[in-house]
Amino acid sequence: MHTRVMLSLSAAALLSLAGCGDGEQSLGPSPSDTEDQAPSQAEGEAGGSAALDSVKEKTQAAMDSASEAGSQAMDAISEAAGIAQDQGATLTDSAKAEAQTLIERAQTYLEENNLDSAEGVMEQLNALKDSASDTLRTEIDQLEEQVDTLREQEDN
Repeated sequence: MHTRVMLSLSAAALLSLAGCGDGEQSLGPSPSDTEDQAPSQAEGEAGGSAALDSVKEKTQAAMDSASEAGSQAMDAISEAAGIAQDQGATLTDSAKAEAQTLIERAQTYLEENNLDSAEGVMEQLNALKDSASDTLRTEIDQLEEQVDTLREQEDN
């Protein structure tokens, strides 16, 4: 949106500059110009029209180029987003696998009545808990309750 506004303003500036002529500025007609004024006005209008057409063509080319660059940038952004999403899914799968391995390890420790090792694994699971799915969180919470129950039984 901003690019189009800037291009429009640039085009307007170029068109207004083109109306000034080919860099010639004068404060009025010189004495030698008054003799040839009719032919030089016609030549000036033809030159101004050609310059205006040239400016229009260059402006259109610049707008087309900017549009193409914008399109290429959007394609690159879309591709990067797709790659990031794929990598995020891979990381999520990896975290799930790690959490599942830790859950199994904690269950084994609980079956063996190895409460200290189970508590160590539970610390690791609690660190992963925020990024885990609801199902894994439920399993982690259940294991934590088992560890707490066993700890209370051991303390009594």
